[in-house]
This record gives sequence, structure tokens and C-alpha cells, in this order.
Amino acid sequence: MINTVVDSLHEEYNSIISFLEQSKQTSLASDLNKNFKKILILSSASYFESEIYKIIINCVTQTTNSDPRIINLLKKKAITQQYHTYFTWGDKDDPSKINKNANTFFALFGDEFKSTAQKEVKENIELESSINSFIEIGHLRNILVHSNFAAYQLDNKTTEEIYQLYKNSFIFIDYIKKKLS
Repeated sequence: MINTVVDSLHEEYNSIISFLEQSKQTSLASDLNKNFKKILILSSASYFESEIYKIIINCVTQTTNSDPRIINLLKKKAITQQYHTYFTWGDKDDPSKINKNANTFFALFGDEFKSTAQKEVKENIELESSINSFIEIGHLRNILVHSNFAAYQLDNKTTEEIYQLYKNSFIFIDYIKKKLS
């Protein structure tokens, strides 16, 4: 597995937490943890958005034989600033009401693609779990950015649970990369 900037952030967090705990600075460690969970969600979601964009642009480049007219049209009208519409994330104000599939995304590539992908997901428990992790990261991100970010209390997940959602999401990212290349 690749080591990303999100992994580096997580390593830095662990080092700081370890230092604070060894220094008996439990209050500071608690404050860091409370805020880092939100940073980890935003960083993970942003990383995945960037990866999905790259995968789609690569697919368009390959499919159009690098035709800059089509690539630019799709970048401007179908790719850039559209990521939030690619998935159905969940209920806007409830972290527990998460969508459980990527069918909205699969449908963007046509009925046959969607049907094939749904069948493959149904047959692969790890992929299904990865999609759930990916969607949950996006859902929590939406809640954070559309709420009062600084005041929002993210009490339903630990930092390590969020990091595991992030790590588990890579199966889905790899699946999409293979399906669209």
C-alpha cells in the first residue's frame, strides 16, 4: 500500500500524542485528538476527491485518444466542481444515516457498467466494506463543512476508526481505477 500525505499526517499526530501523553499533558492530548479527527476526515475526503478526479480524467484521456477538445469540455462541464454529485452520501445532518453503496457513481457510466459493478460488489465483501468506508468519509466530510466546523463535536468515531475508514477505502479506489482504465 502506498504511503500518502494522509498517512504522514496520521504519523505526525501519533508522534505528538505520544509526546503529550509521556509529558502527562492529557488535556492537550484530548484537545489535539478532538480537532485532529476533523482534520483527518477533511484530509481523507480531499485526497479521495483528487484521486477520483485523476482516475476519471485518465479514463477520458484514454477513451478519447487524448483529444484535448473532449478532455477540456468534460473537465469544465462534467468533472471539475462536480464531485459532490457523483455519490449519494447520506442524510445531511445525521452522521449515523450513511448511504451504503456507490450506485449513483456507477450509474454515471451507464446501466451496463452499473449492473456489472453492483454484481461485482455483491460478490466481494471487502469491496462492499471499502465502499461503505469511502462513503462514510465523504458523508462525515459533508457534515463537517456544512455545519459549524469549529464547534462541531465529532463524538461518534475515534481517530483510529476514522483512519481505518481511510485505509479501507483504498480497495474501492483501486477497483474504480481498474474498472475505468
